[in-house]
Amino acid sequence: MEPNKYPGKFAFIIHPLDKQDIINFEPRVVTKREELIKKMFEWMPPFKTSNITGIKSLTGDTAEGWFISCPFLPEQFLELPLEKVYKKIIEACKLAEELGAKIIGLGAYTSVVGDAGETIARNLNIPVTSGSSYTIATAVEATIKAAKLMNIDISKERCAIVGATGAIGRACAKMLIDKVGRIILVGRNKRTLQKVKEEIEDFAGIDLNITTDIKEALQQSKLVISATSSVKSVIEPSYPLSGSVICDVALPHDVCREVALQRDDVLVIEGGLVRVPGDVDFGYDFGYPKGVALACMAETMILALEKRYVSYSLGRKIPLNKVQEITELATKHGFSLEGFRSFDRWLSQEEIMLISKKANSYKLSNRRGII
Repeated sequence: MEPNKYPGKFAFIIHPLDKQDIINFEPRVVTKREELIKKMFEWMPPFKTSNITGIKSLTGDTAEGWFISCPFLPEQFLELPLEKVYKKIIEACKLAEELGAKIIGLGAYTSVVGDAGETIARNLNIPVTSGSSYTIATAVEATIKAAKLMNIDISKERCAIVGATGAIGRACAKMLIDKVGRIILVGRNKRTLQKVKEEIEDFAGIDLNITTDIKEALQQSKLVISATSSVKSVIEPSYPLSGSVICDVALPHDVCREVALQRDDVLVIEGGLVRVPGDVDFGYDFGYPKGVALACMAETMILALEKRYVSYSLGRKIPLNKVQEITELATKHGFSLEGFRSFDRWLSQEEIMLISKKANSYKLSNRRGII
């Protein structure tokens, strides 16, 4: 099939995750109090951050787009009246429409507030996606690959899904039911967790438990996928089981940075980092190597390359057939998982194997009563 001579057009909505993100973009705010910044953000309109160029599929098709900033910090998305938050996100999306975008991706908290994109989509003339389908696919893929490098036989191990009542956690649990030994669903609300458990049990039979205690869940799980919408870290250094793999899909991250300093026997990886095909220029530095993007961003790009201008990943129940489809489309166009990143640095296979050896040596020392 001949490539389409017209590039796919998309936009992706972003926002700062903390004050440091704002300082990186505008150094003059370094002396400003965070409360003042929040007040400024309440009246500040969305704006174009950068142009995205150079995306070229294996098929020869191309795509170009824009990053649009929605000026709120994570806690503002959760604390401000929902109508006010919706209004700001819709304004950002309307700007994307005016620029010529044919599909919009919702990033970070813009994709999880309220009904996870459904209200936003109803108020626009172009389709919307949260990017959750490809995020789910890459999180599961990364967890399985990391476990193999850590010599973990996942078919015999328990997997904890932290944030199991959200769209990503729920779907990850469904994808892993025939791959792992047991699953424990972790969330804040026991009643909602029970509903998710019943939903997954209907999907397929497996040893499935629920808990609201994150520490309890992690201390009995060699595999962890964490995808909460918390504005603060929820996984402390004392929580993980030695030798475990934690795939942290959340932004801001669920695993606190002290884990990197205190737990050299645990592998923590960021979920959903993807290599984008072509000579890509995002026009903005996210701290990743050139051409590397989050999977949620990549899903929007994939749909633009396909000229698949339909609302795709919305709401809190992502169908697994969409996860499978977007995975196939990603392969078709040349998107692929980009290694393993942990606390802002890339890990080699040798470093991962060293973590595994550390865990094994600690285990042996404990058996001998040395520590």
